[in-house]
Amino acid sequence: MFRLLAFLVFLVLAPVAGATAPIDAEAEARAAVAELGRLNGLALACQQPELSARAKRLMIAHVPKLRDWGEIYETATNSAFLTPTTGCPDAANMRVQIELTAAQLARLLPASPQPAEVLAPDAGITPRYLLKGPDGQAVMDSDFAGRFQLIAFGYTFCPDICPTTLVEMAHVMKLLGDDAKRIQPIFISVDPERDTPVQLKAYTGFFDPRIIGLTGSPEVVRRIADFFKVRYERVLAPGASHYSIDHSAGMYLLGPAGEFIVKFAYATPVEDMTARIREAMAQAPAPRTPTGGP
Repeated sequence: MFRLLAFLVFLVLAPVAGATAPIDAEAEARAAVAELGRLNGLALACQQPELSARAKRLMIAHVPKLRDWGEIYETATNSAFLTPTTGCPDAANMRVQIELTAAQLARLLPASPQPAEVLAPDAGITPRYLLKGPDGQAVMDSDFAGRFQLIAFGYTFCPDICPTTLVEMAHVMKLLGDDAKRIQPIFISVDPERDTPVQLKAYTGFFDPRIIGLTGSPEVVRRIADFFKVRYERVLAPGASHYSIDHSAGMYLLGPAGEFIVKFAYATPVEDMTARIREAMAQAPAPRTPTGGP
């Protein structure tokens, strides 16, 4: 509570202080981004997906799309997520802290345009894959004929984007209710050298046992990523002992015939994705008994 009050006092007094002494606006903005990252990591650790989604939307809307700003946010997220805590704060308290940070970001950084869906057919996406499944078996897109597919790309060592994406994927499945039987959620690893099928199975199962993890050789994964217009590259920061992977985010929706329908941009609200999926389901032929798939 003391931290919350101190932050509120700072938020209120900062403009006043600027009347008598210059304020380093960029340093203040970077501190706000770090605070937003901390709150996001805390929300993830405390299993508060709605609060994490709010923090992520603020990041997308206000923070410059530059590597150094992203590193501030992800470092703070990672630290808060991994640091052991004695307990989670009250959700209402966390919500207030996020909204105070939102007000500060709105004052310091102009909002950027909201991400939009990438619609077929202009995206040039080829929704095809042949990869290795959770038990080492071959899995391809046609295995899920008659069902929708919701696909995300990432890796298990990802500190922020991937856990958030899978939390949202699991939330979509929950909101779909009985209609979830008509869709197969999939997570494709872009880090095949570290992500084994066994590791992927444990990782995706943590979020929802219905999500299956797929991988393959580095060459095959690169080809599949190119099919889906997914960008990724290995990054080794100076002094770091382990590499990370900078990759594009979002989720792809494929239809019952394996056709590409839409890409949901990173930070698309779960409720909006669910509504769009229901709309696609309503336009599809009457569902048959699902066939194929692990």
